[in-house]
Amino acid sequence: MLINLDFLKTGRPWPPADGEERERLRTYAAHKKLFENEHSEVYAEQMKRIERIVGNFSEVISFPVIFNYQKLTALKTADLVFGKPPKITVADETKQKIIDRILSETNLLDTAYLAVIDAVRYGDGLLLLGERQGTPVVGVSSPQYWFPVVDSSDIKRIQYHVFAWQYPTDPERKAWELKVQIHDPLNPRTCEQHRYSLHGTEHGWTIGGELTDDCEMLLETKLDTCPVFRVSNTTTSDRVYGIDDYGSIDSIISEIIVRVSQISKVLDKHASPSMCGPRSAIEQDPQTGAWKFRAGDYFPINREESPVQYITWDASLDANFRQIELLINQLYTVSEMGSAIFGDLSNKTGEAPSGSALRRLMMSPLAKARRIANKLDNPLKRLVSACAAIYGVEIKPEEITVTWNDGLPDDKMEAAQLMQIRTGNKPTISQHTAIKRLDAAADSDADAELMEIRADDAGEFSQAALEAQRRTR
Repeated sequence: MLINLDFLKTGRPWPPADGEERERLRTYAAHKKLFENEHSEVYAEQMKRIERIVGNFSEVISFPVIFNYQKLTALKTADLVFGKPPKITVADETKQKIIDRILSETNLLDTAYLAVIDAVRYGDGLLLLGERQGTPVVGVSSPQYWFPVVDSSDIKRIQYHVFAWQYPTDPERKAWELKVQIHDPLNPRTCEQHRYSLHGTEHGWTIGGELTDDCEMLLETKLDTCPVFRVSNTTTSDRVYGIDDYGSIDSIISEIIVRVSQISKVLDKHASPSMCGPRSAIEQDPQTGAWKFRAGDYFPINREESPVQYITWDASLDANFRQIELLINQLYTVSEMGSAIFGDLSNKTGEAPSGSALRRLMMSPLAKARRIANKLDNPLKRLVSACAAIYGVEIKPEEITVTWNDGLPDDKMEAAQLMQIRTGNKPTISQHTAIKRLDAAADSDADAELMEIRADDAGEFSQAALEAQRRTR
């Protein structure tokens, strides 16, 4: 971990030589590749097992079967948190209009969705606030450019948020520079900026001299709060960074990929079976001398000879499929995602489970999404408060309420039954509103439909009255 700014001095290696930092950056690079379907690069050693299953299978061309559960885990978690956008409210009506304006103009919730994806695959997501001509600007930054400097006596207290990235300054990528921004949470109105030359190669730099002009050394942020808002995944008391969700399932997914790919290669090998039979079934080509099967002819065979037949391969792959099933079940458990969120509802008839049943199936992923939402709650309130301050309106974070949804579809039948029970079978919605919602009708169309319904009811009443009179005569 970094406890001072000495890692930015001239002559120091870049990235920082600290082992934890370098391992973190390697993990980020690997998880980025996994998210983008580049599993073969990350699982290179495991993929070699596909080639070693049977020695004489080297001529069979097969490709690894990729299961990108990592990407699904990140997207589904973000969907559960933001699938139904949370409601951000405040009691004051005037202030509520400011919040609605912030959500509309900054695209805040969509940006926070990206931060949740980063929190799942990297362990941390970073929201950044800026100001442009009196308007708040909310962005998201990858944690691979983030180097927090913590207090050695309290690693949970960040002294500086350092953002640094290297970039080439010529088309041949021979000259490189390092751009650095340093945010002090105790002095948010200014931000230090530095540019350094880099010496060496892309695989190992050394920080050179400073290139920063005096006029660009300090950047005015015009903010009264630190512009860095962190959203962490699982954290512990002895860790600076959040724990990602990929590390615990990598070995399971790589084994599933290898197992399925091995089976595919074996099946490819035996996709075109050979034939066997008596020698009388073949003939020699007089020109080439090659022996070939006389298809379509009749040829007699002796009792001791075998008939012409295909050689079928009878190998048992049941153990492999049982192993894959075990791995998938463990993946559901370890990832906390369960089977339902990946589309397996164990229901072959096509009947969808009820709302309460679906929630029971989704208890684990919903708890996981709630854990991240709880981590996001406070940064979101502080971010909205800071955006309001840019507009010149004071909205304290404690005034703001964030109401989170679970992201699951509503079961309208189940909700109607609950309303019926709680109201003692009394109506909870007017006929006019019901027609508008069910038929997506305008007010005039709903009124016309309602008039026809009442006319039909009146006609049925008249007919019933005539029948009653006829019976009394």
